[in-house]
Amino acid sequence: MSTEEIIIRLFCIVDDKMLGVKKRSDARLYPSEIVTIGLLFSLKGGQFRPFYRWLRANYGSLFPKLPERSRLQRNLRDYAEFTEDFLEKPSFFTVLDTYGIELLHPRREGRSCQQLGRKGLSNGRWIVGIKLGWLITDQGGVADWGWDTADAPDNAFRSVATVHDGETIALCDLGLRESGVPHRNLKYCERGSWNERFMIETNLSWVTQRFNAKKLYHRVREHLVARLGYMAALLNCLLQMTEGKRSLTEFVI
Repeated sequence: MSTEEIIIRLFCIVDDKMLGVKKRSDARLYPSEIVTIGLLFSLKGGQFRPFYRWLRANYGSLFPKLPERSRLQRNLRDYAEFTEDFLEKPSFFTVLDTYGIELLHPRREGRSCQQLGRKGLSNGRWIVGIKLGWLITDQGGVADWGWDTADAPDNAFRSVATVHDGETIALCDLGLRESGVPHRNLKYCERGSWNERFMIETNLSWVTQRFNAKKLYHRVREHLVARLGYMAALLNCLLQMTEGKRSLTEFVI
């Protein structure tokens, strides 16, 4: 699938979801255009400056009123709240797991008092960054998400699933157990059991290989949260574009 077709199909999905959102009189872009650019940035990955140059040079005809770079970044931050409309409704069984994202090289740790990430263990290796928690449905769509610094234990993400108590039973590994706390709607699975949980590993591998999100470059909390929201919405949009088929190999830009 060509990049131009990907952009157009993403825009159609977004525009259908945001029919009731009005354009400000002084705005250069429609809200659906801004959210589409946010999804496109999440799909391409990397830093925003080269992404902005790439978008303007190659696909400026699709966004003829593209604002200045820093203005567009603020727009992406301000309209990130609409990504919640793209989250899926939890299914009877869901899967909860965490994913480590690097924000800094370990040698740069502690140089800034405004540092977002912290040093923590993720998949057997030390990183300085954050953890992303995803709750996905039985079809692979993201139903909810949360984040914390990399030094947070996995059981800090229990609330991503427990807020949906009565709606779903979340399958998770033993790392999310917490002594003395009721299980509520969490089902802890031994290694090798409930192979349905492996579905989320496929999703997170897409985050690494397709979204290039193993390392992010955000230094401001609001922009980081916006990026995580766009990533969750993007996965659901791509699944919709493939009619639920769990293959995203064609979405390379």
